[in-house]
Amino acid sequence: MKLSSIATILALVVSSSVSAADYGDFGVSIYGGKTYSSDIKTSRHQKYELEDDSHFGISVDKYVPEGRYGFYYGKTETQLTAYPLNKVEMEYLLFQSAVVRPLTDNLDVYLGLQLGATFVDPNFIDSDTFFASGLYTGFEYNLGAGFHLGAEARWIATILNNNSKVTCDIDPETQNTCSWHFDNEVMSQYQASATLSYRFSL
Repeated sequence: MKLSSIATILALVVSSSVSAADYGDFGVSIYGGKTYSSDIKTSRHQKYELEDDSHFGISVDKYVPEGRYGFYYGKTETQLTAYPLNKVEMEYLLFQSAVVRPLTDNLDVYLGLQLGATFVDPNFIDSDTFFASGLYTGFEYNLGAGFHLGAEARWIATILNNNSKVTCDIDPETQNTCSWHFDNEVMSQYQASATLSYRFSL
């Protein structure tokens, strides 16, 4: 799906959501689970595997009839499988918007899109910020008193492109000068989370 199409869908959902502001529900959610990362390749075709590791997150959302929108912040720390001393910390800040549908009186399911940035901070080279997008889905069960318990699956696609920040020579005989140099490489990460939400009205 083209990024312009994703942005258009998000804009339509948000515009319809704002028009229903009288619904008046807000929610704060916390997330905890595991992040699974795809392998990534440098511009020299060097392949790195990232360890699967735990993550936590928080979101603040506005709930409207049949939808919600807000911001998600998440954080995980991993390492290169072949080089355990090389740590990589990642933080995510994403605008998200979802369609919500009831399955029963107490159980809702949702499907949404997200756009934002991934902040990548390795301990062996300068940090950088990259564009990110993706999808998320899950369900929430109403426990009562404003609390909801759920589970969620989230896909985050980060476009790694640090041409502007990393000096890299073009000599094919030098194997290590571009060991963390990416040119439009897409890193896919999958987060499986347990969620706890609290909804309230202002």
